[in-house]
Amino acid sequence: MEVLLVDDQALTIQVYAASVRKTFSGAKVHVAVDLPEALQIASGHPLDLVLLDLSLPTCSGIDALYRFRRAFPAVPVLVVSANEEKERIQQCLEAGARGYITKTTAVAGLPEAMKIVLQGGRYMPPNPQGQDLHPS
Repeated sequence: MEVLLVDDQALTIQVYAASVRKTFSGAKVHVAVDLPEALQIASGHPLDLVLLDLSLPTCSGIDALYRFRRAFPAVPVLVVSANEEKERIQQCLEAGARGYITKTTAVAGLPEAMKIVLQGGRYMPPNPQGQDLHPS
């Protein structure tokens, strides 16, 4: 199992790496602090999962997700973001993310989210801001 963590915050990376290693014994964790580094790592490793923050120094927002998905369409991406807006979550899912977890729930919910995404499912946060995430 190889997982790529893409985030520019050292503490966040440490927490996510610990969660990955606890959830998937023997997992190899790669770390990138920006999108160019993430793309470079992904081109050299058979990744099983990417945890992608949307607030990166060189390419942020939904563009980072679009660019990663274009380069590596077969690699499942789980977006981890502080943004809890329904519109942002839906944009990410429509752009090809296999899941979206908010940073406020990531510590407790990350293991479940990763497992769901790796099993081919879609993970959505539990009702952020009391909004319905399922389109009518």
